[in-house]
Amino acid sequence: MLSYQHSYHAGNHADILKHIILGDVVAGMQKKDTPMFMLDGFAGRGIYDLNAKDAQKKHEFDTGVARLWPIQEKKLPEGIQRWKALIESENPKGGFSRLPGSTAMLASMLRSTDRLAACDLHPQEFDALRQGFRAHRRFSFHKRDAYETLRAFLPPKEKRGLIFLDPSFEDKLEYQRVAEAIADIYPHFRAGVYVVWYPILPAGRESDLFRAFKKSEIRNILRIEMSGDFPDMQMQGSGMLIVNPPWHAQAQMKASLAWVHEHLLGKHGHSSIQWLVKE
Repeated sequence: MLSYQHSYHAGNHADILKHIILGDVVAGMQKKDTPMFMLDGFAGRGIYDLNAKDAQKKHEFDTGVARLWPIQEKKLPEGIQRWKALIESENPKGGFSRLPGSTAMLASMLRSTDRLAACDLHPQEFDALRQGFRAHRRFSFHKRDAYETLRAFLPPKEKRGLIFLDPSFEDKLEYQRVAEAIADIYPHFRAGVYVVWYPILPAGRESDLFRAFKKSEIRNILRIEMSGDFPDMQMQGSGMLIVNPPWHAQAQMKASLAWVHEHLLGKHGHSSIQWLVKE
């Protein structure tokens, strides 16, 4: 929805799960040398200023990056190392006030043979996205509907690809819409890895997402979730569905989730990795 701006929520507990797991998925796919295409359907501005008034209004980053950043450990899971290194690259003087989003994670992992397309319809978000990443090569920007781009860009010439969709879910019909959009394009690009992020809210509408996927012909859908007690926030957790998860990524995702759970939730939260649908 055009009213949604992620700046108010940047760096919260859901962002932690989203960006670290997304990096693990890409790394798993890149165990193969062959080129790949990546699509970020709801890119936003890509990099967020946590000192800006939007982020300062709700301080949601206190539930995520602000809790984890001070932790100093010599040995970290690969996914945590990748996430921290990306934040450090945007903050050469220290801290985490310039926070990379999903688009920044994908852009940082582009190899010379890979290609990335990022979409957003919000005028201010799109302008900031294009301005912030204008120097990146192999990176195209598209001010168009995310679901429309699935038909326009898939299957890609590279024959391998990752499609990442994390709509705002402000519209209750979005849960079913995102599942139906993937189910619609899947027969044309069965080799794709599709990643969907979703919030866990009191209304429990993520069950609509699960039902829609289970009714489709798609198999091999991994479900990752993390939830806890976050006072003053309606969203108490979030999850990710991964269609065709790369085998090489699964051990890393488990290690990343375990580390985040331990340091962000402790004994007062829940996390899981299980199959929503399995062949």
